[in-house]
Amino acid sequence: MNLATMLTVSRVAVAPVFAYVFISGYGNEQSGVAWLWISLALLTLIELSDMFDGMVARSRKEVTDFGKVCDPIADSVSRQTVFIAFLLTGIIPLWMYLIFFYRDAFMQLLRIVCASNGIVQAARKSGKIKAVFQAIASYLIVGIILLNNYGIDIIPLQTGGYHTGFWIMLAVALYTAFSVIDYIIPNRHVFAKVMQPKK
Repeated sequence: MNLATMLTVSRVAVAPVFAYVFISGYGNEQSGVAWLWISLALLTLIELSDMFDGMVARSRKEVTDFGKVCDPIADSVSRQTVFIAFLLTGIIPLWMYLIFFYRDAFMQLLRIVCASNGIVQAARKSGKIKAVFQAIASYLIVGIILLNNYGIDIIPLQTGGYHTGFWIMLAVALYTAFSVIDYIIPNRHVFAKVMQPKK
């Protein structure tokens, strides 16, 4: 296993640890701050892995078919795990989580169908922006909770009767839904082609 692949796989391995630590620290007045700091560190490891695995693969000429397939799956699994932690702590509701889940599942299905037909679909800019928004939102939520544990409520935990993280993730969920539409419309002729029965 080369270095780039190790970075990709590490993202999947660290994500459930983040979820456990974050859930353990959320609402825990005695040891919550320590858990949240660890959560922030683990989240940073996830994002750094996402940032550098592709760069390392290209610079070291270690680009592999496994890496090309594994990287988007690792992205999806790690982010979904982070969002599950937000779901289980009540920060986001189930319907919002399902937007993220079904978007990723749908996109993975499209990639598989296209690949089986020998079609390589380039990533859209909206998909990359979506990933950045999701990362920023995750940092904001953990950061806001951490600050409030120190009694620093520059951004309050509750806004309009909901956890502030709800509003942050709502904005991200709306853009996530848009990214699917932005991917489908320009490529509708390709998808129409692969849906045709083979002769």
